[in-house]
Amino acid sequence: MVFIWMWVALAALGLGLILAVVDWIAVAGEIKRLEWVFKPATLVAILIGAGLLIGHTGPRRLGLWFLPALGFSLVGDILLMLPGERWFAPGLGAFLVAQLCYIVGLNETLPPASSLWLLALVAVIDLIVLPPVVRGARASGAAALQLPVVIYGVVLSLTLVSGWATWFRPTWPLVGRLTVSAGTTLFFASDLMLAWNKFVRQSRALQVGVIVTYHLAQIALALTIWMHTVYIGGLRA
Repeated sequence: MVFIWMWVALAALGLGLILAVVDWIAVAGEIKRLEWVFKPATLVAILIGAGLLIGHTGPRRLGLWFLPALGFSLVGDILLMLPGERWFAPGLGAFLVAQLCYIVGLNETLPPASSLWLLALVAVIDLIVLPPVVRGARASGAAALQLPVVIYGVVLSLTLVSGWATWFRPTWPLVGRLTVSAGTTLFFASDLMLAWNKFVRQSRALQVGVIVTYHLAQIALALTIWMHTVYIGGLRA
């Protein structure tokens, strides 16, 4: 029976991918009505898939933190779709909590010392990327968002480091490392493009890139729960 539920969970994630593709088309075609339906629907499907994986594999730490991360991401999605700039900060706050949940879930212990060079690498990326975004926020009259954007950027970078640090954790299987490093990298790329599109230079291609990488990131992170189930903990009877 447990294997049936596993397949149901994976089917929910597959449905999430199908819904995501429809949302990508809606973003590319600027069909707002479809975006309003399919963007949150995609996250709901991914949430259901992740919840089923957790419910039928046991309460493992990774899943118990990833599930609220997906939930806060859904809240952030809805807030960022609301009209008016006043919703951007609350939406950013929801995603900040989501990133913190991902970080806690990925770091049952402190990152291995051998992975700390990743912090320096990501810091260099931040020093290149964040200044133009901050200047753009100030120039666009959104000076109040400068500090929140920087804080979020730093936390997002820690999520990226946490994902790649799994390559230095001997308890992580190869498939888990692949999905989580892919997920955190795609999330980082998505939010980088979002910030660039909002504060530096707007582009339809960037808008499509934001949503494609974002949905693929969330699916990859949800799949990480399954990879841990199969390759580390086994299935719950």
